[in-house]
Amino acid sequence: MLRGGRGGQVRLKLYLSYLWLQKDDTARELAIRHNAWATLLDLPDPEKAGARRIADAQAWLEEHDFIDVTRTGRLNLVTVLDETGVGKPWIAPGAAAKKEKETSDLGALLHRYIQIPQTFWTQGHIAVLSGAAVAMFLTLLCENGGLGEDRALWFSPREAESRFALSEDTRSKGLRELAHAGLVTTKRRPVNETDFQAEALYMRNVHFLRLERLTEPAAVTPRRRVVGVPDQRGTSAGTP
Repeated sequence: MLRGGRGGQVRLKLYLSYLWLQKDDTARELAIRHNAWATLLDLPDPEKAGARRIADAQAWLEEHDFIDVTRTGRLNLVTVLDETGVGKPWIAPGAAAKKEKETSDLGALLHRYIQIPQTFWTQGHIAVLSGAAVAMFLTLLCENGGLGEDRALWFSPREAESRFALSEDTRSKGLRELAHAGLVTTKRRPVNETDFQAEALYMRNVHFLRLERLTEPAAVTPRRRVVGVPDQRGTSAGTP
């Protein structure tokens, strides 16, 4: 979804927001204007350009079977589909696991899920973070095993690519941004700290989620402004 061409971060954030609003075991229709979504995600010019970006993201999600859209006279009615993008109806993970458990012992494993705190939206973090940072946050939260843990997290660039389809650029950019936002701290730890016979101690970076930061307002980084500087070559110094 993030890699599917231009607009990936809006698609990812919009789909996560659709899931956030699901309250029942089965998907319910959402009738929310494009400019309202653009405002939630802090897109520039939410009434026009931002609303168009939401429309483009919604069209991509529909085309790739992540949502179903019913077009009415004034509003599009959006129904979330299964997260795997195969076009099946969406069922809440807990309900799906319970149903699967009736016929198989793999229900909890097949429908394992993580919860994202409400404050990820209500405190503005989803609006401030880039698509790379959101993807890395989800990856680290998954590796952390949920909200109640405080584990040292590490995975290699190769593992990030094979398991989560994250490029090295996305991984490194996302981690830097999460650290800047106070959502991750990184420490150097020995790989073989219990191997006392090792000739050398190899070090690697491990990451710790700081989920308590989500309860605070997101750090806002002002958009860069390009200011033209007059070309002063050829001018003479001195007083007129």
